[in-house]
Amino acid sequence: MTATLYFVRHGEAAGSWDQSKDPGLSDLGKEQARQAALELQQFTSPVELYSSPLRRARETAVPLEETWRLKADIKSEITEIPSNDIPFDQRRSWLSKVMGGKWEDQSDVLNVWRQNILDIARRRETDCIFFCHFMVINAIVGAVEGQSDTVIFKPDNGSITRILADKGQLSLIERGREAITVIR
Repeated sequence: MTATLYFVRHGEAAGSWDQSKDPGLSDLGKEQARQAALELQQFTSPVELYSSPLRRARETAVPLEETWRLKADIKSEITEIPSNDIPFDQRRSWLSKVMGGKWEDQSDVLNVWRQNILDIARRRETDCIFFCHFMVINAIVGAVEGQSDTVIFKPDNGSITRILADKGQLSLIERGREAITVIR
């Protein structure tokens, strides 16, 4: 069975990635979430919703949840790239190194995280929407395109990347809107 998977990057966070473990959305991020919901309604009728457990992704799902009167299921598989116990003052340099590298050079933890993303996508048999993160989207698009770089493109906040899942095979329908992004 063929399914279209929509990967929505969360709206702009209210706090930076190297200062807050779980920031919610900024005012701009809330507007980006509303715009993403409007765009998704043009693509599809109500489908299953999934969200990363992090606030910025959960809050991005809210406008669509309210419109469709559905609740997003929380999926730990699509959470932010695991930084484990890296201190806040070292997170930005750690992430820069990861983002400049290739998957084969990453730790087992990061490669298992990536594999879990691919597995959840491959198992889908019906259309659905995932509210997630920059690196989640890059992990799946890179795998689909057969690229080993950890960062393939820079999905903008609130952008929607579409992937086709067909009997466990994934292919790219369309990358989401790209922008110069600051990892917060």
